[in-house]
Amino acid sequence: MMHKAWWVVGIAFVSAGAWSAEVGLVTAVSGNVRLQEDKAAASELKSFVKLRAGDRLSLEGASRLQMVYFEGGRQETWQGAGQLEVGSGASKVVKGGLQPEVKTLPAILVKQLSKTPSPDGNVKAGMVRMRSMPSGGTLESVEKNYADLRKQADAGDRNPELYLLASYFELREFDKVDALLQQLGEKSPGDQEVKVLGALYKRAIGNARMAEKK
Repeated sequence: MMHKAWWVVGIAFVSAGAWSAEVGLVTAVSGNVRLQEDKAAASELKSFVKLRAGDRLSLEGASRLQMVYFEGGRQETWQGAGQLEVGSGASKVVKGGLQPEVKTLPAILVKQLSKTPSPDGNVKAGMVRMRSMPSGGTLESVEKNYADLRKQADAGDRNPELYLLASYFELREFDKVDALLQQLGEKSPGDQEVKVLGALYKRAIGNARMAEKK
């Protein structure tokens, strides 16, 4: 019963990227960035929101946006004012003269980034059972991969930590998730993105622990 409950939690807190209509993840955002989904009214774009093809993103002033596409691992960093349309594997500029800084992330990193809990707590389209998703590996392999990713990343790049958090959560190493979040908070006190991550994982862990008791 516990295993069944666990993958149900995965429905609410895990995105499978290529297995759903969600095509990408916002990994960092600052300034005034707005998201318009379909015909819905535009809303403030927050870090760790999952994006779908067709979403419109409006950047104003000195805004900065970093996003990762699950298909192909394309990471785009946008700065300045303009409007973008999210595609299936890349964004299209629909207003302004924005030019992205682009890099391709390792598949092992992208797979775990796609499992970051969403602020809305839901997979927007389709339900994916965690047991049908590829495993992130063993604790030993995850920590080795993290060490390699951290060596290759810039000091201010938080993607390796996002990888480690998602992997710890998938392995149910909740104490390690808490410890890593505490380290991030101590390293960057007052950082809003770290606070958002803490809230997302606190909720995800709480629901996972409740599910395990059923």
